[in-house]
Amino acid sequence: MSDWQTTTDAFYHGKVVIKQPRRGYRFAVDSPILAAYLPRSTRPALEVGCGSGVISLLALRRRKFPAVTGIEIQEPLYRLAVENAAANGMAARFRVIRGDFNRIHAGIAGVQTIFCNPPFHRADRGKVSPDPSIRLARFEVTLTLPALLRGCAACLAPRGKLFLIFPFARREELLEAADRAGLHATRFRPVQPFADSKPDRFLAQLGKADGRCRREAPLVLFRDRGVYTAEMERILAGE
Repeated sequence: MSDWQTTTDAFYHGKVVIKQPRRGYRFAVDSPILAAYLPRSTRPALEVGCGSGVISLLALRRRKFPAVTGIEIQEPLYRLAVENAAANGMAARFRVIRGDFNRIHAGIAGVQTIFCNPPFHRADRGKVSPDPSIRLARFEVTLTLPALLRGCAACLAPRGKLFLIFPFARREELLEAADRAGLHATRFRPVQPFADSKPDRFLAQLGKADGRCRREAPLVLFRDRGVYTAEMERILAGE
């Protein structure tokens, strides 16, 4: 990574250490939130667009899965994910594949759990970031929402589940695209900055069975400006 400066950041009171780019695409609070939302399973999981590996490594630290395979299209982030897995003693449990999910998902099947922090922004709306790492990670340039959902539906086992964190303003768009891909929401949890503010994102569990969707109480991030709620403190501590 000599051509790309990095920082090293600690999670879970230093139990997980992640190297990430100093500039460009960097992980945010969404990563530990999604890692905490994932259920435990005795079967390996798949992360689409794993970046530097933070969500997978946090999930593995929490013993959510015996192993995770991550797919990452960007070479520098792929290399960081491999390096981070080794640095945290998880190289045997976190396998990283460099590739385009659009092209390689056809060779994957029977997955019980897939999770993803997908690109939040449509490339045809607003100003697309000039930074290539941010553009690919945060804008639907190479992986659109419909393509992601179709690919995940093809990879999932009949009772498999897909877990996402996504902007609240796009919830209807996601649910409609999921329905077209043969996926249906079974859990839904809003995420909001303060107790008296509107949600700005949400957590969702999608599956192939069409049934009742369990709507959970919102996850509130802050009880005061700069002060996390007790639940967020537990999430950030890996508890």
